[in-house]
Amino acid sequence: MPDDVAKLLIKGGVPGQVGQEIPLTQDVTTLGRAPTCQVVLGSDFASRRHAQIIRRDQVYWLKDLGSKNGTLLNNQPVMGELVLSDGAEIRIGEATFRFIDLIVTQTYPGLAAAEQLRVETSTREVWVQGQKLTPRLSLKQFNLLNYLYLRAGEAVSKDEIITAVWSEAEAEAIYDYQVDKMVSRVRERIGKEWIETVWGYGYRLRLE
Repeated sequence: MPDDVAKLLIKGGVPGQVGQEIPLTQDVTTLGRAPTCQVVLGSDFASRRHAQIIRRDQVYWLKDLGSKNGTLLNNQPVMGELVLSDGAEIRIGEATFRFIDLIVTQTYPGLAAAEQLRVETSTREVWVQGQKLTPRLSLKQFNLLNYLYLRAGEAVSKDEIITAVWSEAEAEAIYDYQVDKMVSRVRERIGKEWIETVWGYGYRLRLE
């Protein structure tokens, strides 16, 4: 597979597949409920052929195929074709994806150095300001950061974090102060500015 192939990162709404990456290896990738689509969605809110991602000269475009419920790009309805930029969020029904354009960091190294925060689910690597974090985060620290990263910009409750980070058996004995301590450790590694405290509720990852 070419190193510069863009990908879709599944953020939510696709049971059992959150965090998985879908390489966009074809010039046209169709998303929808039909089994013939390259990305098959089980949502009742998705049309059989809902949307397409079209590659032209290494630029990727998002097109809604006249779906009943529409397609959102960064929370805005898609009309006609829109260019996809690195980090863009696509929503189809309950399913949400983050568009990752690898050629951006390869072609424009200055942009790569300025990239704020990158979490690679498949390799458990974390990049901060263009630098790979070494040594790696512990597994639970990574799972916490990755969960916040997949829901960047959203306020995530401590209960949700406990469910995502600790096993079902462990979660019963985990208290809020242990979540706070884990967040503190992650902040020490990546910098305090990325994870925002939502008082009385939980935390939010800020990428802006």
